[in-house]
Order: sequence, then C-alpha cells, then structure tokens
Amino acid sequence: MIYRFYRAFLALSIISCALSVSLSQLFLLLSFVFFLFLEEKPKLTGNIVKILFIFYLWQFVTVLYHFAASGFDINSIKQAFRDEMKDIFLVTAFVSVQGIKKEDKIYLYKTFFIFSLVIVITGLISIFSMTRLSRLISDLYKTSSSWPYQHHYGKIGNLNIYLPIGLMNTHLTFGGLLAFVFPGFVFRLYDAWYNKSPKTKILIHATLLLLVSIVFLFNNARSSILGALVSVFFGIYILIFIDKDISKKVIKRTSFILISFLLLLFVGYQTTGAVKRVVDPLFGGEKHTDSGRTFIWDSTFPLIHNNPIFGIGSGNYQKEIEISRKEREKENRELAFFYEVTQRGHAHNDYFHLTAVFGFPQSVLYLFLFGTILYTFLSVNLPKRIRFMTYGLVGFFISGLLQCYFQDDEVLIVFYFLLGYLNYYAEENLNLEPSK
Repeated sequence: MIYRFYRAFLALSIISCALSVSLSQLFLLLSFVFFLFLEEKPKLTGNIVKILFIFYLWQFVTVLYHFAASGFDINSIKQAFRDEMKDIFLVTAFVSVQGIKKEDKIYLYKTFFIFSLVIVITGLISIFSMTRLSRLISDLYKTSSSWPYQHHYGKIGNLNIYLPIGLMNTHLTFGGLLAFVFPGFVFRLYDAWYNKSPKTKILIHATLLLLVSIVFLFNNARSSILGALVSVFFGIYILIFIDKDISKKVIKRTSFILISFLLLLFVGYQTTGAVKRVVDPLFGGEKHTDSGRTFIWDSTFPLIHNNPIFGIGSGNYQKEIEISRKEREKENRELAFFYEVTQRGHAHNDYFHLTAVFGFPQSVLYLFLFGTILYTFLSVNLPKRIRFMTYGLVGFFISGLLQCYFQDDEVLIVFYFLLGYLNYYAEENLNLEPSK
C-alpha cells in the first residue's frame, strides 16, 4: 500500500511539473515521505550520487563560513535558505525516482512521456491564447487581481499568434522545459523509422516532432534552443560513433527532411509577419536585451574576484550586485543608464552565479557533475529509449551559459527528476557488473 501511494504521488509530481511548480512540489513532498517508509530502499553508490553529495556539501560549508563571518548571526542562515539554498529540497526529486521497482520501469517511462505531451499540448494551446493559461491553475487557490496577457506576435491569416509559455509564468521557464523534451521527440521519430515501425506510429511521432518544433520556435528562448540543439547533436554523435546506427543513407534522408523544414520556414518568413517576428530575434534582430547580459556579467565579476573561495554567500547576490553595479557606474558614467535599467535578480549565467555565490570550488563541482553525466551516457550500457528521454540533461549545462536555469525551481525540479531517472539505470548497470 505504501509503495502504491509513493508511486502515484511520484507520477503526479512528474506530470504536474508541466502544470504548476506548487503542485509538483506538493506531490514531490508526499512521494518522498512515502519513499522514506518503503521496505526496500536503493543503495545509492554511483558517481552521480557522489558528485551531488560533494556539490551540496560545499554549499553547506559556505553557509557555515558566512555564518561565522557574520558573527554567528542566525539571520545569515535564514537568508541563505530563503534564496539559493532553498533549492536543496528539489534533490528529493532525484532520490524519489530511485525507489521505483523494476517491474514499474515502463510505468515511469510512460509518466515522463505524458509530461512531455502535456508540455507540447499546453504550449500549442497557448500560441492561440490571449491570456496566460496559468490562470487555470492559480485561480484554484487564489483570486486573480488582473488578467495577465501574453506577448502578441501578429497574425497568420485571421489567427492571432502569441508567444507560447504553456502553463508557466515566463517564456524562458517554458523554454527550459521544452529543451528537456525536444530531443526525446527527435529520437523517438528516428527510432520508429529505423526499426521500420508501422506507418501510423511513424506519422504520430513525426506529427509530435513538428508540433514541438513549432512551439519551440514560437517560444523563442534562444538559450534553450541552443541547449536542445547541442543535446540532439550529442545524441547523433552517439548513434554514429557508438551505436553505429546511422549510415550515409540515413544522413541523406535526414538532411532532406531538415532542408524541407527550413524551406517551409523561409517561405513563412517571407510571407507572414508573425513568423518574421519569431525568426528575427533568433539571429539577433529586434532583440534589445542581449547587451543587458554583459552589464550583469560585468557587475558580477568583481564579486567573484573579491570572494574566490567561499563566494558572497547564499542570499546575498541581490544586495552585493547593487553595490558592485554602483561602483561600475562610477567608473563608466556614460554607461550608468544601462547598469541602472538591467535586471539584476541573478547573473544570467549559471556558472557565473554559482561562482559568485559559492566560490570557484562550486563551479568546478558543477562542471564535474556535467562531466559525470556525459561519462554516464558514453560508458554505461543504457537502453536507447532512456537515453532519448534524458539527452536534455546535456543541453541544460549549455543553456546555462546564457541563463540561470539552475536557479529556476520550475526547470530545476525536472532536471533532478531526469537526472534521477538516468542514475536509476546507471546504478542498475553498476549492480550487474559484479555478476558479470
């Protein structure tokens, strides 16, 4: 009975990541509580587990360091867990996945696939919705004081087109979720075609890939698109050089499909204003926020330089970046306006933000985590469909070069679910090695 409750809440938590971060965290808490009462618990001894343990251990070390530096002011710890340190709770998503029984592997796979479908469907609907769909969830527990409208792209024929964000609050968050699911749709279509599945199945996967591509394109989160493309190319690399599945014939057919899509996009660009407004920002046109990142980074570098080992401490970024920004304004008075109007909630780069807050050891450990994930994909005998579902983990670290997705709860919880899913199979492979 306990296992059934655990499994149900785990599935609800994964699927609700596409609906509401509050709901997903509530179900995650419930699933983790039941996980703790399971009779059989996994022995987590893999490389991913070890690096995650050290990664968060260093965060605790920095919290204690700044607690001591503040004269043992308890507010230092409270502030730390109100900001970056609060995300440590989301690691329970990684742990909770490990309790699933072997006979429920397909159940867990279907759960992640349903999550992917919900992302695509809600994204597709939001393309044609004037108001944010998140009201459908938020109105269940609070009264909306306003009608939050979506960004209007223009018209295709008589249809109004809006920037799709699904049920999320920002297009960057929704882009982060799309980057996780996009590679899966690419490689499931490839797998269906490669294994000569029924034409109906191939058509369904082709349609899903087309729909997620349209949603992703209109979403226009370039950092996520970059990450997703890297994930896809990484998957193709494995298919060519490790699986040795892809022949010249396959490459030619794939190239034909890609060229056809680009031609269709070009025609839409030339004839439709809405498509033009979507495509131009991808290549730097009509996008005026890019330079803002350089001002944020420039203000962040002094924080890193002055606090290279222990960082400025969790919860202190917004306070310290204000001080740094004012100093940079004095040094560059002609640029004062740009320093003043730039968003400063985070560093807009996961590596810079982690280094500024927790010091260089944290960013080194973050790179080690990335390397461990790559090593797992390249060296562990993982089932193809599991690889296809989790390739988005690779792109996550690339998207982080231009955005702070590691600081975004709605994206980070999915990261840990997928990382736990990957680790589940890596641990299983590790347990099989002694018998071999």
